[in-house]
Amino acid sequence: MPQFSKARVRADQFRLRAAEILKDRNWLDEGVRHWLEKQLLREPDYIFTENEHAALARIIAAGTLFHSWDGYSVPDLRRAARRYRADGDYEDERFIDELEARNATYVRLGEMNHLVGFCRNIAGLPLAPFEPEVARYDDRP
Repeated sequence: MPQFSKARVRADQFRLRAAEILKDRNWLDEGVRHWLEKQLLREPDYIFTENEHAALARIIAAGTLFHSWDGYSVPDLRRAARRYRADGDYEDERFIDELEARNATYVRLGEMNHLVGFCRNIAGLPLAPFEPEVARYDDRP
C-alpha cells in the first residue's frame, strides 16, 4: 500500500475543497473563480504553497453563510435596512436593493458585515458588533 506524505494529503484536501467551492460559484468574484480553476488544473503531484493554502482559507471564510445575527434573521435585518436605505449612501442603497431583489434569507460573511453595520449605524438596531466565528480551512465541509 503506497504511503503519502502529509503535504500530499494536504494538497489533495486543497483540491477537494477548491472543487467543492466551485460547485456554488455564483457568489465568487470572477478573479477568485479563475484562480480556483487554475489551482485545479495543476499537476496531480503539485504541492500547494502556504500562501496558496492561506488564500483558500480566506475564500472559505468569505463563504460562511449567515441566517441571522444577534437574534435578528436576515429578513428582519433586510426590513430594518429597507426603512432607512435612503439615509445611506448610493452603495448602501444598491446593496439593500440587491438583497431585496433576491429575497435573501441568508447571506455570506461580507454581506452580513455590511448589513449588520448598516442596521447598527444607520437604522439604529441594538445589535452586537459583527464579530462572527467563521468556517475554517481545516474544518470539514
